[in-house]
Amino acid sequence: MQPLAKIHFMPIDRMALVPPGSSLLDALRQAEIPIEIICGGKGLCRKCRVILTKGSCQMIIQPGGSRPTPEEEEQGVRFACQVVVTGDSEFQIPPESRREAPQILLPSLLRVAEVCPSVARYPVERISPDGLPFAGGSIRLVGYSGIRPQMDDRIYHAILHTDSPLVATVYFDGLYPKIITLAAEGEIHPLYGVAIDLGTTTVAGCLTDLESGEILATGSALNRQIPYGEELVTRIGFARSPELRNVLQRAAIGSINAVIREMVSSARVASSDISDVTIAGNTVMIHLLCNMDPRYLELVDAAVSREPATGLVADIGLEGGENTRYYCLPNVSRYLGGDVIGGILAAGMHKSGELSLLIDLGTNGEIVCGYHDWLSSASCASGPAFEGSGIQSGMRAMRGAIDHVRIDPATKDAMCTVIGNALPRGICGSGIIDTAAEMVSAGVLDFSGKLVDRARNVRSGTEGLEFVLVPTQKTGIQRDIVITQRDIDYLMDSKAAVCGAIAVLLKKYRLTVSDIRHVYLAGAFGAFASIENAIRFGIIPGFPNAEFHPIGNGSVAGAYLVLENRRARDEAREIAQKMVYIDLLVDIDFIEEYSAALYIPGRPELFPDLER
Repeated sequence: MQPLAKIHFMPIDRMALVPPGSSLLDALRQAEIPIEIICGGKGLCRKCRVILTKGSCQMIIQPGGSRPTPEEEEQGVRFACQVVVTGDSEFQIPPESRREAPQILLPSLLRVAEVCPSVARYPVERISPDGLPFAGGSIRLVGYSGIRPQMDDRIYHAILHTDSPLVATVYFDGLYPKIITLAAEGEIHPLYGVAIDLGTTTVAGCLTDLESGEILATGSALNRQIPYGEELVTRIGFARSPELRNVLQRAAIGSINAVIREMVSSARVASSDISDVTIAGNTVMIHLLCNMDPRYLELVDAAVSREPATGLVADIGLEGGENTRYYCLPNVSRYLGGDVIGGILAAGMHKSGELSLLIDLGTNGEIVCGYHDWLSSASCASGPAFEGSGIQSGMRAMRGAIDHVRIDPATKDAMCTVIGNALPRGICGSGIIDTAAEMVSAGVLDFSGKLVDRARNVRSGTEGLEFVLVPTQKTGIQRDIVITQRDIDYLMDSKAAVCGAIAVLLKKYRLTVSDIRHVYLAGAFGAFASIENAIRFGIIPGFPNAEFHPIGNGSVAGAYLVLENRRARDEAREIAQKMVYIDLLVDIDFIEEYSAALYIPGRPELFPDLER
């Protein structure tokens, strides 16, 4: 039997043992090392840079894949997905390739108006006929009203044969509530609940006291599915067999459990006291969590169930009590899931009498338009550009990321702020939006999205023209931070997709930008990006009569609301059932609107203030 190769990763000092001939990417996955990788290991994104410091390896360049420059190869630079392990070796993972915990927006001030959770306790009262000793008479739950709860034989016999006072825990699931546990009065523990946002990139959550609605702790972790591909279509392709689908499910479960452990440790409670778990995520993530085959979601006319997925946490491996159940907010379509339903609940636009727009720009872009009478939605392939991915110097919003930029129109020099006041390692989404808008204002970028080759700080690079944002001597990565023409092309495509999707929804219902009264912005885009610059670059139209409302992590906020109020689950189901979904891949209006948005800012009637 061939001995395993020892792969040592520095500076995190972690080891992996893999058979010679394995991909270095497999070794990173085995060692559970989060590393930047957007293309899922196809050699396209150039993000999984590592440096060979000891030993040797073999590079196999995939068709269409990239390879380091000759100078980089001489320095030991390799792309992990293109490396085949040949023996013991050591690799350095440079700062720009490392994944660290990003900034997560959790609803620290979120409170539910009425606490009415799906799990509740009631004292058990035994009623014997004519004052005789209890021997199978009626059972009443003190303070309970509604449909008689179901119970299994084990619980019924426990009530019959226990003399001490008992307290029943009832779970309200659909039409028929059920008694799930019994405890003596002196042995009851507090009821805790967990609300989770299962994101494509990050997993965030909050731990609550179910009976008061108080948020006791929050937590976040990177999604352990990232090494198998950052984009949803890549993960769908990976889950082509039950065995590989199990790998992605275990990664999702491990990510959620890591967040749960962080929160229960912080709050000093036992995970066995968790009585309810609610989860919001996009359609693909919920399929992978519940180990459902997601491959049909690649079809344009895929019929997606709009019923919530539920079950026992023990059945899928989540931490919690013995009879704890999970509830997933319902999906709408293949690319619009329960995370968006959560955002609608958090914004309250399904109850509003004024026209509103919800914009959630993450790995995909989701747009919802409407008010209490109707809701219409669309999803666009905006890509992860507005999260810092797909950009040569892009990174997530973490320490060392440039988050805001100003460019001097005269000198074309950039002035940047950096998260953590560290030397810049790259640029995150809010910084990219600022940079794009500032490049236009400074005359570095023309209205068609082309770099002006005569402008200062614009030069020829390996992939055409590029703009030097931060020179080498001012960075923490020993090379220039640049914005390339290829980056701009990607941004133009992404911004045209988002602006075009919004324009289609307005057009379908014969609305103008002046008709919208509220714009709800979910996630980091709403919290950190400059709305003025997003409009100047043409990502979103100008809404002259609208109020803008950042709602933070709408997904976890929605999960919290359905955790603490079971009536909100009925609202979530109603929203999902009545929502219209417009599939832009087959919509004839989208081609026209997308094409018009390939200019900066875009169609004049969408930007009335800029035109004036």
